[in-house]
Amino acid sequence: MAFTASQIHFFFFSLFAFLLIAVQARLNLYPRDHAALLLVQKDLGIQGQRIALRCNSATISCERRKANRTQLLRVTRIDFRSNGLTGTLSPAIGKLSELKELSLPNNQLFDQIPVQILECRKLEVLDLGNNLFSGKVPSELSSLLRLRILDLSSNELSGNLNFLKYFPNLEKLSLADNMFTGKIPPSLKSFRNLRFLNISGNSFLEGPVPAMSQVEHLSADLDRNTFVPKRYILAENSTSSNQISALAPNSNSGNAPAPAPSHSVAPIHKSNNRKKRKVRAWFLGFFAGSFAGAISAVLLSVLFKLVMFFVRKGKTDGTLTIYSPLIKKAEDLAFLEKEDGVASLEMIGKGGCGEVYRAELPGSNGKIIAIKKIIQPPMDAAELTEEDTKALNKKMRQVKSEIQILGQIRHRNLLPLLAHMPRPDCHYLVYEYMKNGSLQDILQQVTEGTRELDWLGRHRIAVGIAAGLEYLHINHSQCIIHRDLKPANVLLDDDMEARIADFGLAKALPDAHTHITTSNVAGTVGYIAPEYHQTLKFTDKCDIYSFGVVLAVLVIGKLPSDEFFQHTPEMSLVKWLRNVMTSEDPKRAIDPKLIGTGFEEQMLLVLKIACFCTLENPKERPNSKDVRCMLTQIKH
Repeated sequence: MAFTASQIHFFFFSLFAFLLIAVQARLNLYPRDHAALLLVQKDLGIQGQRIALRCNSATISCERRKANRTQLLRVTRIDFRSNGLTGTLSPAIGKLSELKELSLPNNQLFDQIPVQILECRKLEVLDLGNNLFSGKVPSELSSLLRLRILDLSSNELSGNLNFLKYFPNLEKLSLADNMFTGKIPPSLKSFRNLRFLNISGNSFLEGPVPAMSQVEHLSADLDRNTFVPKRYILAENSTSSNQISALAPNSNSGNAPAPAPSHSVAPIHKSNNRKKRKVRAWFLGFFAGSFAGAISAVLLSVLFKLVMFFVRKGKTDGTLTIYSPLIKKAEDLAFLEKEDGVASLEMIGKGGCGEVYRAELPGSNGKIIAIKKIIQPPMDAAELTEEDTKALNKKMRQVKSEIQILGQIRHRNLLPLLAHMPRPDCHYLVYEYMKNGSLQDILQQVTEGTRELDWLGRHRIAVGIAAGLEYLHINHSQCIIHRDLKPANVLLDDDMEARIADFGLAKALPDAHTHITTSNVAGTVGYIAPEYHQTLKFTDKCDIYSFGVVLAVLVIGKLPSDEFFQHTPEMSLVKWLRNVMTSEDPKRAIDPKLIGTGFEEQMLLVLKIACFCTLENPKERPNSKDVRCMLTQIKH
């Protein structure tokens, strides 16, 4: 394609103007802001990613301020959303005193929110959602009186909500899916401009939520705002007769729909005429250079993406894929590239999918990881029979499912996949090491008398599993059905917090689909929903059935495969439980090791929930959100 002389002249003129503006912006940027930006960029992990650090780009905005009769540029906006950042938020952020917006959502930033954020007194938007931030929120956050949007959702933040003292200008507040505890502060009533409030997904928050008529979208899952259908609401002071009637949905209220959240209405922001006049003043003056700069940026971006596409396309087996910031660098797992990469490691388990090894992560101060080795013989091996080939294909499908699903989800009650290393003869999947093993192991040790698991610990495990299911079924962008939920696939971390594991059979439900049809039944006998056996169609309600069986196991102390049930007339845990719960003495369903602890009524309530979850008609079963709400209603 030939260019005319005038086109070439215009291009070079525009490029020169763009470079001139870039240099001018660097020269006029307030030195303290420039130094702080460099530190923030470094700690966020941007260094080496070639993201432009200049004013009025897609990620950083500046405004002119007068200082000693001169014009200086001050940083007013930082926006690095969805950039795959794996660092931390630097305390240097507090030096950007003119900052109005800090948006870093959809990354993997970790560690605490620095208290220096309180020095950004002009901050209006603070969006740190969907990261790995942990610890407590700075207690004096309400000193940022100009805040309009505060989004800390989908992190691992803990502590109480006492930082919610007084936000007169706050319009949107989202603290969903964290680990906040304590009571919801009544000070929320004073947030007169609040229109959007979401504090759901915090299992240990206590209501009630203050009445706020101005709020247009409220999601709290607490007290009056919980969306549990009335037919599933439990009463702790139930009598024996009430317990029996609670085994099935109330016929009178069964058709009453659950209260639905109102549609979110975006708040209407008042226009800032003064700001508009300033923007027009400098925009007109630098239009030509800015236009050329935008064109250049687009061209460079397209070129960069093309190069990266061909580079990734050319990758072969043996390339390590890291999914978590816990793995600081690829060299930490370089030993997996060797022929005998795990030969010297301690084997801690072996199953149908492969062997599991225990190892210390290099350079992590003793962090322990679990490595699953899945053998993959050559597909053209002559000795493979037809049955071997089918089994191999099934195993590889399960590996692919585990990688695809665990590589994109993150929740405190799901076992995270840290990395994946494909080899010619095997696959290595790297996970966090769960030193307490599986729930099935723990229950077996309890039965043998070598370990204790009190009721409060069992209830906490149940709530954790329910929270993990809620994320998979409802809160994730695409509904994911586990299909093999059982005590052996629930691991327990150092704090005895439940982590759902083994996603080899999991399936993502396509949008607008209510079910998926398979050619055969997958799962474990005793936990498979009856309708899946009959129709080969599975839905999220199949997971709910499995969870109901797990709940029953937690209280009864016996697995569905226990020989005890083979000697009962029902020959089934679910049917036996239903008959016992409708008998005159439902407490005989409780594990004898738990009798006399003073929590028998609470245990019976959990068994009622188990009965709800295992109802024959899947339409009558509660969803995962209902289940979590019911479990958190039970007070001890």
